Amino acid sequence: MKLILKSLLLSGLLFAVSAPNLMADRRRFVWSYHPVTLAEDDSELEFYQTTKLDDVNSWEYRIEVEHGLTPRWDLSIYQIFSQQDGEPFLWDAVQLRTRYRLSEPGRIPLDPVLYLEYRRKLNFSQQNKAEAKLLLGTDINQFTIALNPVYEFFWAPGDPVHEIGFDAGLTWEVNFKVSIGIESSSRIEFVKNTNSSTNSYIGPTISLASGPIWYTFGYAVGITDQSNDARARLLMGIDL
Repeated sequence: MKLILKSLLLSGLLFAVSAPNLMADRRRFVWSYHPVTLAEDDSELEFYQTTKLDDVNSWEYRIEVEHGLTPRWDLSIYQIFSQQDGEPFLWDAVQLRTRYRLSEPGRIPLDPVLYLEYRRKLNFSQQNKAEAKLLLGTDINQFTIALNPVYEFFWAPGDPVHEIGFDAGLTWEVNFKVSIGIESSSRIEFVKNTNSSTNSYIGPTISLASGPIWYTFGYAVGITDQSNDARARLLMGIDL
């Protein structure tokens, strides 16, 4: 695991020296998405680390390569790794994600973007997952707002599971390199013949950028009985 993290850090330093001073798809949120797509022919490498703090702590690491296919449409592929307390480090899943922007910015209120995602666990005894989001948002002076209604569906093997949710974020751009804000994330899970459960989180987010590299960190505390005690996520993006 240390070797993977060192390799990612070294890659970031090399790109910081060699890459142009661009911000292809800077993320100012960690749980929410602003309604943007990557520019045509641009590419970006992103690294996610998500920690779930509870009676048994767990970690998830994602490596994403993202590419702009057209001025409105992008595509990403993820390799996902995971680990729990006392368990081995695993290559856990592969994931595909695409976003499509419905119009040029400013022509439709809140600039809607369609988001679709599919995840396949490498352990075939675990369920498939599909996710759909509507990405909405706006910029008002130095403030950025993101609103994301969410639907998730898990299937095969076992009974299907449905989740509906809502992610939201508000950030203030202190300057181009620094923004600070707050985010919330909620999911309601519905399983056949069982009561629904609700997971909700809220907490601060900070984003830092320099040259072709940006970092965004968020920490959120659970506010329902079914939630983890807390979750933390670090994102790093490098323009390619």
